[in-house]
Amino acid sequence: MEMSFYNGKVGAAAQQTKLDVVANNIANVNTAGYKTKNQSFSDLMYNNMAGKDGLESKVKVGSGAKADRTSISFEKGSTNLSSSDLDFTIEGRGFFALQNPQTKKYCYTTNGSFVLSQKEDGFYLTSKEGYFVIGESGNPIKIKTDDGNLTEEETDKDGNPLDGETVSVKDAKPAVFDFPRTEGMLSIGDTNFVPVEKNGKPFLVEARVTSGSFEGSNVDISKEFVKVIEAQRAYQYSLRVVQTTDEIQNLVNNLR
Repeated sequence: MEMSFYNGKVGAAAQQTKLDVVANNIANVNTAGYKTKNQSFSDLMYNNMAGKDGLESKVKVGSGAKADRTSISFEKGSTNLSSSDLDFTIEGRGFFALQNPQTKKYCYTTNGSFVLSQKEDGFYLTSKEGYFVIGESGNPIKIKTDDGNLTEEETDKDGNPLDGETVSVKDAKPAVFDFPRTEGMLSIGDTNFVPVEKNGKPFLVEARVTSGSFEGSNVDISKEFVKVIEAQRAYQYSLRVVQTTDEIQNLVNNLR
């Protein structure tokens, strides 16, 4: 009987975790660059019960299932048009690279809805969190005003402008990077990711980047509502196991 209680309890907890993941997906259906997260489960310890003859039977008994890991779908989201020249969309595979100005560490995103952020030495193209957007030179993209028109120049690691042609921001494109494998990348926010060892090292790719649009969420709202119904039903069944087990134990105790 105690095993039935345990199976019901861990089953309900696993489905609650799934509901939390699905709820987060639904909440981010309109978040630029958001990638759908999917909850997977794994079986806990199972073994075959002994039959009447004392030998192992084909009837299995175990401890239920637990929430195992949360995977990320990197399918492309919808393309949303905008009136801003600071919004960018990658056509095909790839990520924009962002640099945390405090830690200098890099993360990657497909959310190309960027803004201008003023720093001590001028304006930079950044994410809405304030992370620098990396250009093809491997340095943050610095924006300057010239007679009221936005222009771009890339800087070296010390923040000094590189020698070379200054171009209109309309012609400027952030660098695009990709990985040998994207499975297992860690989410450090709704739209930012960092690679792990199995993803390999990022490499620069020649991808077409268009301005005046950004990639939207890849959440399929109809599929998410189906997941909600499935998880709710499974949650209810798990609690029913606990309730039924409790009723049986009370009945047995009253027979004594």
